[in-house]
Amino acid sequence: MNKMCNTCVQKTRSEVRIEGILSSFFENKTGFKEGDPSSPILFNLTLQKVIQSIKIVPSGIKIGKEQLNVLAHADDTALIGKNEIQIRKLFAEMENTARNFGLQINQGKSGKEKQFKEK
Repeated sequence: MNKMCNTCVQKTRSEVRIEGILSSFFENKTGFKEGDPSSPILFNLTLQKVIQSIKIVPSGIKIGKEQLNVLAHADDTALIGKNEIQIRKLFAEMENTARNFGLQINQGKSGKEKQFKEK
């Protein structure tokens, strides 16, 4: 997988149009071009690894025989815990694992939590 990714980004060049004038070509040093069809696939594969790492943290709620502590869709993730301590532990694990993969959590979107008490 790494070889394939490196092949996609090595020796690629770009130019930028500003007010109708094209810049000189420059070599892309890192990352995929915006709109690259491989980008969402690689993001999903990486996010799956992050989610797997936090599934092993004992927390969340039990539904049937399954223990549930994370829900994810696209780039949105919800952490589930019985209390704030569990959620903070999940968040720390998720943040550390994401960082190891080169992902960064958007602090502007995180921390918006809602708590519901069981009746």
